[in-house]
Formats: sequence, structure tokens, C-alpha cells
Amino acid sequence: SESISIDVVVENSLLGTAPVTFSTRVVYRGILLGALKRLMDSNANFKFTYTEDPNYGPYLESVNGVAGSDKDRTYWELLVRTPYGKIIRPDVG
Repeated sequence: SESISIDVVVENSLLGTAPVTFSTRVVYRGILLGALKRLMDSNANFKFTYTEDPNYGPYLESVNGVAGSDKDRTYWELLVRTPYGKIIRPDVG
């Protein structure tokens, strides 16, 4: 089936390092989880962990060793650049 190229940009403000861009593919109308798994399998510099909620689906826990934590005030935010260049927060759970 048809696939679409996407870039995943990881920015770690805790380390103050420059954002790193990883390229991968997602099948048309596929979910981001598949693209992230494909990326992790093909690039040793990208790692992520997640859990599967029976009601809400996959939940991202960590990226490249940094976990979301209220105590540590760390979090992950999913942003999307539209074909017109605008950055949006997608309506995902």
C-alpha cells in the first residue's frame, strides 16, 4: 500500500541540544505508532517506549530515554506541520 514520508523531530530541552530530525514512512491512513516502530528498527539513535491502553490505545511513555513525568516536569508534545507550513497540535488522545 502507499506510504508517505514523514520527519520526526526530537528536541530535548533538558540537555540543551539541537533538535534531531529522523525520517521514516507511514502507510496512507496509518498510525504514527507504525512509523515510530519502523524508525526504531532502522535507526539505533531513535528509541521510544509506550504502553497500550485497552480503551484509548497506545500511550507514549519515553523518547530517547526521557520519560514524561509530572514530578520531573518532563513531557512530550506531538506537533504537526501542515502541507502549508503551519504548526498545529493534532486532536489526538
